[in-house]
Amino acid sequence: MRLIFIVFILIFVSCKEKNNGIDYPKNINEIESVNLLRPDEKSNGKLAEIKYLEKNEIAELLAAIKNANEFGMIKFKPDYYIEFVTKNDGTKRIKVNGNKIKGYKNDIGYEIAKLNFMTEF
Repeated sequence: MRLIFIVFILIFVSCKEKNNGIDYPKNINEIESVNLLRPDEKSNGKLAEIKYLEKNEIAELLAAIKNANEFGMIKFKPDYYIEFVTKNDGTKRIKVNGNKIKGYKNDIGYEIAKLNFMTEF
């Protein structure tokens, strides 16, 4: 009985962890730059628009991703990508469609708070 209770607690705690499916740098000191990249629909892989984020926008974005709410499995065509360039881990991207985000590891989607610099992009 005690073993079942311990297993139940471990499963519950692991389910409460947020954003384990999104691969992004958690520490702002690891980040060299963050860019918003909008692909050009008419060309093969070229970019139509790029926005470089300031330090305060990066901090807002990290907080929004940290507090994102998981809403389940989803597949979507991204409006644009968030690209993190880090000192140690290279480049990481997150797909964005509106205020929904998703990493490349799986199809679990997250909803983040609306940020002005993202809605204006």
